Formats: sequence, structure tokens, C-alpha cells
Amino acid sequence: MSGKITGRVQILVNGDLLLSKTGATASGIGVSGQQAYERKVVIGDGGVHGYVEEGVEALLEVTVTDRSDVMLNDIAQIFQNGTVIFQAAGGGKSYKMENATCLNNMELTSGEGEVTVRMSASYWTETSEDS
Repeated sequence: MSGKITGRVQILVNGDLLLSKTGATASGIGVSGQQAYERKVVIGDGGVHGYVEEGVEALLEVTVTDRSDVMLNDIAQIFQNGTVIFQAAGGGKSYKMENATCLNNMELTSGEGEVTVRMSASYWTETSEDS
């Protein structure tokens, strides 16, 4: 096996590298460049009848460190015009979300200056240096 595991990540929003903490998630990953769907089974008296699909949003959830040189205002203003890149640190795989929107009013926690950022769009596009 020569494939690199996506472990540590770097997250960029509109080209700016976020000061991300461990535990960031990119969810709603499906077929690259297309809306992701979750399949749910339809069961009746005779067993499985089939499946239905429900759309799933592409979602980034990340805790970042707030510093004086980081403007949360810039992130909060992103509405259907953001580009988010979730990539393996040091190369490997990358997931890109375009036309992203910041979903939340951010909450700042004292101590380590933690802020949770949530970004959403229609889909992720997956690329790999190995392909």
C-alpha cells in the first residue's frame, strides 16, 4: 500500500488558511462534483421494497483559534460565494466546496480562543495527487 492517509488537514476559506484544531469534519461527501444523497430502505410486510434517496448538504465543521489577525467578520459574511478546501496536510487528497455559505453566528470561547465555523454548499469535489 502506497496511498497516503488523510490524517492532519489544512482548511482554506477563500484562499486563507484557517488556524484549525484537530477534529475538523467534511461531511456530505458523495460522487465527486455532484449532490450527495443518503439512501434509506423502504420496508413493507413482504420485506425490502426498495430505497429512497434524500439530498445531503456538503458541510464543513471546524474549530479554529481566534487571534487578532483573524477576522471572524470576513468568514461570517460569506454567503453563496465561498470556496472551501479541506486537504491533507503535506499533499494527498483534497476536497473542494464552491459557492459555500457560512451557516452560523460564531461563539467565541475564552481560554484558547476557540470558535466553531460551519460552512455548507451543494457538493464536494474530490481530487488526489495519486490519480
